[in-house]
Amino acid sequence: MPGKKCFIFSLLNCLALLISLRNNAQSIVPYNGPFPVPPINKNRLFYLQRTINRNTLIYEINYNADGAVNRKNPVIIYWIDYDNGEKISQLTYIQNKFAYGIVSDEIKEAKTLFKINLVSYKKIDMYLKPTGKNGSYEMHVIINGKPCILDNILIHITGGTYLKPVVSSIELTGKELFTGKEVVEKIKP
Repeated sequence: MPGKKCFIFSLLNCLALLISLRNNAQSIVPYNGPFPVPPINKNRLFYLQRTINRNTLIYEINYNADGAVNRKNPVIIYWIDYDNGEKISQLTYIQNKFAYGIVSDEIKEAKTLFKINLVSYKKIDMYLKPTGKNGSYEMHVIINGKPCILDNILIHITGGTYLKPVVSSIELTGKELFTGKEVVEKIKP
């Protein structure tokens, strides 16, 4: 009877997937804040939040065991689920490939410089650059025409569903590279 058990298990998995898709198709209700600021750690590059809840995506530098940046996968991404006791969890395959994951390209001439883009919005070019201090890195981006170190991204979602949200704007916040002043820019996608 192993075949029958496998069939029932597969059927239950399909049913769970259909329920998940139905739940994700529900309308989004915007969250009105305040948004938590995640704890700073030496590897954090920036964080991303959405106006649908307090849960936060953390983008960190990914080092190999020898302390060098991982050239194939230079950034690690994970959730802090503030709505569930600050539980840490990984992105799902779909979240990584279609929503919050990144595409990275090593710039061969520099060998320690990477061009980074979000998979869901490739119009914002970010550059993962070494700081020159203790092998650490920063995420550089142009905000309001000024070179900045990226601190966070806030995605303003005004409706839609979890699988197809309506994004009204993307807000970038960073520190100007030469003055350290905070710079904010809202982009209409």
